[in-house]
Amino acid sequence: METEQFNIRMPKDLVHDLDIISKLLKVNKSEWVKTKLAEEVHEEKNKLLMELSTLYANGMINKGKIEKMVGKEVADEMEFIKKKAIESVKKGIEIGRKFRKG
Repeated sequence: METEQFNIRMPKDLVHDLDIISKLLKVNKSEWVKTKLAEEVHEEKNKLLMELSTLYANGMINKGKIEKMVGKEVADEMEFIKKKAIESVKKGIEIGRKFRKG
């Protein structure tokens, strides 16, 4: 995996707490921070994409805006999911009508 250096300034108290965690868990501070940051970024990204998908499904945002924010691939995926959901609802309505008649 390609990497890029990313430097941040942190309060001394936080660095001290990281030292404690590092010693107790016997892990490298940087590796622990990278792991925790990756977990948080993944969770936040998924949450935001779900919210964006909901806005798109409800017609509150268009595909073009989604493409500008997150790229064509994600926008295409959201469009595919929306179409499948609409098809599923239509089939459900048809099945419901058949049950009521029968």
